[in-house]
Amino acid sequence: MIEYLADRANAVTACSFFFAVVGVFLALNGQLELGAAAMLWTWSLDHWDGHIARTTRHKRLPGTAAFGKNFDGFGDFVHGVWFPAVVIILVGDGSVISFVASLLLVMAGAIRLSYFENVGLTAEAKFIGIPVSYATPLLAVIMLLRPLIWAEIFPTMLALAFTALAALYVSTFVQVPAIQGRAIPIATMAAIALSLALIAISLSRGAT
Repeated sequence: MIEYLADRANAVTACSFFFAVVGVFLALNGQLELGAAAMLWTWSLDHWDGHIARTTRHKRLPGTAAFGKNFDGFGDFVHGVWFPAVVIILVGDGSVISFVASLLLVMAGAIRLSYFENVGLTAEAKFIGIPVSYATPLLAVIMLLRPLIWAEIFPTMLALAFTALAALYVSTFVQVPAIQGRAIPIATMAAIALSLALIAISLSRGAT
């Protein structure tokens, strides 16, 4: 099994899991902004592993490619579904609305990923429904805006935002272009900028 990680695309996916665990660890220790920053690196690497897989497909063995597709899917679930659900519960302090929002997000995310495994992209290289990976930058932006939002309404706002996103996960009338080609370095630069901004917010909060 481990030999599958010798494949370059799968090795990048494995690195993304490292940042995912770091993100969850930080969030569970009260560092939500730092956790979101780490998860942005998982999100960025998720695009690069796909790019590498496409550009080296002629060199990859069928078993390696099949393994990589499923391996990548677990990463999508962690950073695009599970992590936001955990943050919603932590921010909501275990409230009913945080539980409901997290449940809807997890169910919709699991359905969305299973649907994609069977259907894939459209002929125009578009996703049917919002990809679960969109949750990561959305969470990062919301956490970045957190200091500007009243603390009393922030947990509810966060829960409602991701409830709406969960609905878009399973909406077949929405089609979104896949992030490929030149869009990947642009997404990477955005992830770097967002993560640095989140780190700065966390450090400034710690200084006060």
